[in-house]
Amino acid sequence: MFKKLFATPQAGMSDEEYANLMRYQANFGTVILTVLATCLFAASMPIYYFYGHKLGAFTTGFYSGMLVGALSTKLMSIIYLSNPQELHRRKIKDTDERVQQVRQRADALTLKILLVMAYLAFILGLSYFTQYFWYFAAPLILILILQPSLRWLLTKLL
Repeated sequence: MFKKLFATPQAGMSDEEYANLMRYQANFGTVILTVLATCLFAASMPIYYFYGHKLGAFTTGFYSGMLVGALSTKLMSIIYLSNPQELHRRKIKDTDERVQQVRQRADALTLKILLVMAYLAFILGLSYFTQYFWYFAAPLILILILQPSLRWLLTKLL
């Protein structure tokens, strides 16, 4: 199960095998996000009661975002899997060695940049920043901004 869940598309895969792999991964992601959102929804009621409105509002936004993520994952998989030309184009893009090399370089560079920035944030945070939100949000924001940006940049440069 885990082998298929984390499998990457291989060169020589047929379009049907690629579609089955993408369908399995998208369905698993949708189910996991839905289950986590449901558990967080159930936990948000006691959180509202015991910890107040601000933390309860955060959990409400969090599980709402997870449900929207699950729905959008399923919708995008339906759109891509229903169009054979788009499915074939994505398979070619995912199995291209040059694209995979660019993604690996971008991932490695992202990790190095994040390590340096996390270290600097830790050092500066000890004396200047007292808001705990940024300790949690900054790595996520940086990953979401840096990785696609570096992939695009390295694709253009290489």
